[in-house]
Amino acid sequence: MLDSEICKDLSARLGGAPIGVCEGEDGALLAALSGGGTGLVFTKYSKDCAAYIFADAENADVAVSCGKPYIVISDAADAEKRYGCTCVAPAEYSDEWLSSLLKALAGEFPLLTIGVDIPEWMRFLPKENSAVCELLAKVREVSSGICKIKHVPQLSALTEGTKYWSPEIKIRVDFSSGCAVAECGAKDGIFFEMLSEIAGDNIDGEYTLMRYVRSASEAKKGYAKVRDALDCARVNGYGIVSPAEEDLSYEQPQVVRQGSSVGIKLKASAPTYHVIRVDVSGEVSPIMGDSSQSESLVKSMMSGFETDPEQTWNTDVFGRSLRCMVQEGLASKVSTISEDTRTKLRKAITRMANEGKGGVICIIL
Repeated sequence: MLDSEICKDLSARLGGAPIGVCEGEDGALLAALSGGGTGLVFTKYSKDCAAYIFADAENADVAVSCGKPYIVISDAADAEKRYGCTCVAPAEYSDEWLSSLLKALAGEFPLLTIGVDIPEWMRFLPKENSAVCELLAKVREVSSGICKIKHVPQLSALTEGTKYWSPEIKIRVDFSSGCAVAECGAKDGIFFEMLSEIAGDNIDGEYTLMRYVRSASEAKKGYAKVRDALDCARVNGYGIVSPAEEDLSYEQPQVVRQGSSVGIKLKASAPTYHVIRVDVSGEVSPIMGDSSQSESLVKSMMSGFETDPEQTWNTDVFGRSLRCMVQEGLASKVSTISEDTRTKLRKAITRMANEGKGGVICIIL
């Protein structure tokens, strides 16, 4: 009985299409394969077949250009190099040998996709993370030489010589879909190292992890209060952080008399935060050498801007990039608003919020 798993895989991949057998006049190989209880369809060589087994090496040259999976039965020393496929040495038509033929043919089918499965916690790492970059570099290196099912074992080299990945890899192959998945695990002890890299802080154990989580939780709660205001400021130019219940300060109730009527006055106050988007512009106009030198440099920068704008901003002038110069110009403009002016602006907005009815106060400084 032929290998049932190999036959099942080939049947699923071929979808009922026949395997062509090219041999001599006796047809012994075709008869042996057809009578092996494989569930596969074997026929004489024709262009309509989905895969081929060439028993006559002299006629196998046509297989090189057929564009379909094929194997050659040959014991020549240079057979595999010559035909570009797996070659099986001729032998007696036993079930074991026939199964080896089908296994070799299965290995010649193209591998369509390669998947890499990593631990769930590592899927949150950014693409610039050192462990992710290391694995991606190995994937590019190893996968460049993989194009057929028979090359799948080469995936075991994905983590060889790596710093962050375990050398043990589990490889799964779905032959019917032509997909291989390599399951890669992280080396022991790198969890805290990855946390430290993401957090920008030293996390080397449970104590430092809990300390960081608590700090991050408090920062998250603080940011949640201003997040909506920042979003509004980005879109509309103005955002307000509404006071939370814990921010309220209650004053002592007061009795109010109006003629014969008696009432009570309740008053509370709370800080609110107003986020204003102010669009600041900045520019730099460095003068570099004489007229001819400046014109030459400007032309070079303008031509570079059309092809790679980011690189133009990184142009070094007087030891600093143009990007850095513009950023410094923007920062200096923002800092020109004096403390006294900020105080007056805050008082004006406070008055508008408490006393205004939608009017506008003009402040002349």
